[in-house]
Amino acid sequence: MRSDVRDRLRSWLGDDLGVVDGLSERELANLYEALTAARHRQATAIAAASEEALRQMPAPVRVGVGKILGF
Repeated sequence: MRSDVRDRLRSWLGDDLGVVDGLSERELANLYEALTAARHRQATAIAAASEEALRQMPAPVRVGVGKILGF
């Protein structure tokens, strides 16, 4: 497995965890895929929650808050 995958996992899990160094190539790939999918699901859920929160605001406020949040 490329060292960039190990580096990415270390950045997500913390450098002080020696677990990443002890994983096989297959385990690294599985962990990377699982964490990437989880991060994607989390980003999707956060975006949906943000959009719902904006819909609850009065229109004049919504425009300003939307610009601050990048919507």
